[in-house]
Amino acid sequence: MIRNVWSYRNESLPALTPEKVQEAEVKLGVKLPKSYIELCSIQNGGYLEYDAFPTLVPTSWADDHVSVDHIRGVNEDGILDNQYYIDEWGLPNHIVLLCGDGHSWVALDYRETKENPPIIYVDAEYTDEIFILELASDFESLINGLFIYEHNE
Repeated sequence: MIRNVWSYRNESLPALTPEKVQEAEVKLGVKLPKSYIELCSIQNGGYLEYDAFPTLVPTSWADDHVSVDHIRGVNEDGILDNQYYIDEWGLPNHIVLLCGDGHSWVALDYRETKENPPIIYVDAEYTDEIFILELASDFESLINGLFIYEHNE
């Protein structure tokens, strides 16, 4: 059973259906992780209560973590518009964007597999080249590693 990390701030989103999962897998040419489907079955995308994932190296986001404040659902405003953002930001192909703002993204990395991908952080502005950092071995590990970042003002 996947940990429910959804925030209470979320609005009502379209429910995930098996047809939408199949449509996404065909369009993206990948097998979505069972844990991602399970999380999106609780709520199909939205903001997260647990909003950060630790890193051992600094990123353009912070010295010790990256922001994961939302997860994109299986819908037109979610992972189904994946290729648009890859093209727009010059990101590598064969990734599925889970969270991001254009300059930096958290993604499923299908560059070397069609199922059970690792999770990567992709930053298009950190250096002259696109910076890629593996965050977790799989989606469930990402979700289990999320924590609430306490902002120090």
